[in-house]
Amino acid sequence: MLNASAQSPIAESKKIADYIIAHTTFQYSLQFYQPSHQLTELQYLDFGRTFGNIHNIIAFAVTDIQSSKDTTVQLEFSTTSAVMIQINGQMVYKNLLPTKLQFETHERSIKLGKKLQLKLHKGNNRLLIKSVSNNEKEWKFLLQCADTSLKVGLYDFIQLDNQVTMFTNFLVAGGFCMNNTEDAFKFVFPIEQNSDLTSVYNYDDFQYGWTIPKLELTPVNPTTSPYWGAYNNFNYHAAGLAWAIAELGKMTNVKAYKNYTRNYCNFILKCRPFITNQVKNLWQTNCLDFMMVNTPLLDFTSATAMPFLFQLTEDSTFNERKNYTSFYEEIKQYIFHEQIRLPEGNFTRKTPEIFTTWVDDMFMGLPFVIHSTKLTSDATEKKSIQDDAASQVIAFTNLLLDKKDSLFHHAKMSAHPETQFPYWLRANGWGLWAITEVLKGLPKNHIHYPAILKIYKANVEALLKHQDKNGLWHNIINIPSSRLETSGSAIITLAIARGINEGWLDKAKYTPIAIKAWNAISKKIEPDGEVEDIIVGSMTNQDYHYYENQPLVKNDSHGMFCVMMCGLEMSKLLTN
Repeated sequence: MLNASAQSPIAESKKIADYIIAHTTFQYSLQFYQPSHQLTELQYLDFGRTFGNIHNIIAFAVTDIQSSKDTTVQLEFSTTSAVMIQINGQMVYKNLLPTKLQFETHERSIKLGKKLQLKLHKGNNRLLIKSVSNNEKEWKFLLQCADTSLKVGLYDFIQLDNQVTMFTNFLVAGGFCMNNTEDAFKFVFPIEQNSDLTSVYNYDDFQYGWTIPKLELTPVNPTTSPYWGAYNNFNYHAAGLAWAIAELGKMTNVKAYKNYTRNYCNFILKCRPFITNQVKNLWQTNCLDFMMVNTPLLDFTSATAMPFLFQLTEDSTFNERKNYTSFYEEIKQYIFHEQIRLPEGNFTRKTPEIFTTWVDDMFMGLPFVIHSTKLTSDATEKKSIQDDAASQVIAFTNLLLDKKDSLFHHAKMSAHPETQFPYWLRANGWGLWAITEVLKGLPKNHIHYPAILKIYKANVEALLKHQDKNGLWHNIINIPSSRLETSGSAIITLAIARGINEGWLDKAKYTPIAIKAWNAISKKIEPDGEVEDIIVGSMTNQDYHYYENQPLVKNDSHGMFCVMMCGLEMSKLLTN
């Protein structure tokens, strides 16, 4: 039976939702953009915004690359216009012709078109860029380096106040016209050799000196954020909150919960043009919510679309339906026709290497796939989508579910199939949750239904062997010394309760197990709706210590929506 001191699961879910609503503001604040000093982050110069896109205008830019040792590195860059690059007074690159800005957006990185070997000495290395605007449409320069030890910024400019170095990594100068590009690169201008920042120079009666590029604004959240971002952000766990609160609104018919999800979705659609401009035109590739712009990851496509899909399936008349449908169709096009897959048909990734298959992507992608059947009346399309979802479950589990332990390894690298990843708790939860979504969406006579149900039951039984005596599960499932964790425990409890509710599991046997787990989870929910001991978001790693060293925090959206959804499923179980 439930803890005597605990509220009902639906009441606990409402407490969490009320906390989320009270701590979410659907607006951005603006502040000056502060570029990263890590050279692994894209560095961006837009001479045109500072000096104008006028033919044959010359500009200079200067900064320092800070190295901890003597080394040779490969610099990546891209430019639209004629450019000459100097390092420590030596020319290392020159091009007189206009070019096209060359870059590729990958899952979590950008690749630039040109590469340059640079010799750096220990300490600060002066980088000087000379450019002439012979591309009249734009005048830009991009720079980065894969070496994580390098920093970029105005480190050795003693005349600069520290506040200036927060908002720019470059000083710029120029703005005057040259007769031709070749003359500009042949001539050594006095500003190139004088380190005094207060000097003023003349060229054909034009005066110029060092200044800063045009400052840009960038969005920030106006309220204090949890460890892994605010609840209004564009990511799968903030969208998961909106989805969970929508399900709560459906169950309780409370208007505030229904409004929250609509407000979240409307906010995302409203902000997309603004964030797109920040990323594409101002090159703020690490600004708030930048991942909403053409990011080829399920975390920022299908998973973020779930509250939109819920609204479309539950309400046929709301005012913004056309905009929601357009967003949904965009994501649907990506998922079914552009998202990379293995030959077996399941989703995969290019990070950390080609191809790495994450169990997370079962949850990031498969709920969207199977729920998409609700938005088509075409029987052929519906069966095709069901077949895709079912086949992917089989393919994912063949690759990631250990045949002996019936637990999910966090990932598998195609190039190194022998490498074993730990049984991380929340990742196992993602896989099991996704399986339950697919089972709910498949007709029972589907060819793969029996096999998927068998996988589900085997996974549940394997997890029960590792349940702690207090009801929770450990962050690394099969290592009892690892910490007990809330979010993954909530997902597993959700999946067990759902199995009982759907008739997949024996009610008499599994109900006490689910209640024991829920009792432990409810102790992690504070009276005001805050939730404790949630592991923060993680990448993949072969060493279980990586996951154990990630902090346990309060109120991280990764866990808040899992606990809420668990409460809803437990409420159905106890009501039944």
